[in-house]
Amino acid sequence: MKKVIKLIWVLPILIFGCKEVKEEKPITPPNVIWINADDLGRELACYGNPDIKTPNLDQLAQQGTLYTNAYANAPICSSSRSSQIAGMYPTTINCLDHRTINMTELPDGIKPITDYFKEAGYFIANGSGKDYLKKGGKKDYNFVPSIKYDGKDWSERAEGQPFFAQVQIKYPHRVFEKHEKNPINPQTVTLPGCYPDHPVLKADWAMYLESVQKCDDIVGWVMKRLEDEGLAENTIVFFFGDHGRPHLRDKQFLYEGGLQIPLIVRWPNQVDANKIDDRLVSLVDVAATTMKISGLETHHKLHGKVFIGNAQEKRDYVLGFRGRAGDAADAIRSITDGRYKLIWNQEPERPWMQLSSYKRSEYPAFTVYRVLHKNGELKAPYNQFMADSRPKFEFFDLETDPHEFNNLVSNRDYQEHFNRLKSVLQNNLKEYDKNQIPESEETIQKGKNGSQKYFKTKMKKLGLPEAPSDEELLLYWNKTLIKAN
Repeated sequence: MKKVIKLIWVLPILIFGCKEVKEEKPITPPNVIWINADDLGRELACYGNPDIKTPNLDQLAQQGTLYTNAYANAPICSSSRSSQIAGMYPTTINCLDHRTINMTELPDGIKPITDYFKEAGYFIANGSGKDYLKKGGKKDYNFVPSIKYDGKDWSERAEGQPFFAQVQIKYPHRVFEKHEKNPINPQTVTLPGCYPDHPVLKADWAMYLESVQKCDDIVGWVMKRLEDEGLAENTIVFFFGDHGRPHLRDKQFLYEGGLQIPLIVRWPNQVDANKIDDRLVSLVDVAATTMKISGLETHHKLHGKVFIGNAQEKRDYVLGFRGRAGDAADAIRSITDGRYKLIWNQEPERPWMQLSSYKRSEYPAFTVYRVLHKNGELKAPYNQFMADSRPKFEFFDLETDPHEFNNLVSNRDYQEHFNRLKSVLQNNLKEYDKNQIPESEETIQKGKNGSQKYFKTKMKKLGLPEAPSDEELLLYWNKTLIKAN
């Protein structure tokens, strides 16, 4: 009888008090994963590339929102990643020069966003996707001290503890690797229109696409694991490239190929599934958005704009920054509104093809261009890239000239747009460039010495002389890329 009375006493509470019980239930903070792929452009099937198979990223796009106009702020890894994790433009934190030699601490009041997640009780993980989180991930930041991560894998956290995890995927960074399951025929691939049709370039492009497919495999592993562990519904997944694709006129430059990235966001019941979003998004926005939708606030204003949730902010322009990259010192800034693009070459006396020991050792196109040009076989418009100097300003209509060959600076029909972008860029740089410390000639020389040492070591590894001729290098690329296929 007592048991029956107890049941009758509890039942009204279950019936009439269920709403109150539901409201008092603790809200579980969302987990966050940044899947960051090295040197990845928009060459994915879900972005319309017909030569590649990316089933896992295609599925991720179907489950979330795919952004068609996302851009990095720097076209090289350490500068871009420093900007990402701080949520600030790379110049404002003195992180623009690749693998900055004279590193400084972040300016007063600025912290990497990992600090805020840690203060909120999150487990902070950083793992290598290539090694399935068995090893630590890339920590290519240009500031000191280094970020102290709690572990490599979110499985190391305490039970029930929310996590902010970075999965660093090496692919498709060079050296490219074959995809055994889905090989790509170099004879049938379509090169981007900014490159001449050449067998070595097509073979190199096919290998790039195969490396992208290896990236896709790892994304599939990550997503399956989230499902298997019951974490998928409460985990926000951001997938993006750290900057554009690793090809001659792309990485290290502020052309579209160097800054365009894929961006896919999956957050069940919060972000629309199977949606295409054409808004301008800057990679610096990912930090601001991540913080906002996680319910966290910084002590300083981030440079990014929130692009998810009720606090969305409209972005009118995307800025790009380039400094020294290895032994190739430079200073370039850019701005685009999505239609028009302005590039400011602040050191126009430097040629596009100034020596980059890294590119000469790793990029077949660097040698192909030099040999073709020497033989008078590099035709227009591709031969523009071999000029001894650059214009101070380059201005393009991306709608009619997506490969950025037709400089409209002197075209009167475009002066209004040119002047508008130039004014916005220069006004913004008064604030954003003021903390960038120029490197001394001695420091630049250190960068050159390190890069040239790398080149000699690489040539030895390839079985070539320390200082091979362009013809010797082209013979090597023909042998390894053309004959191997």
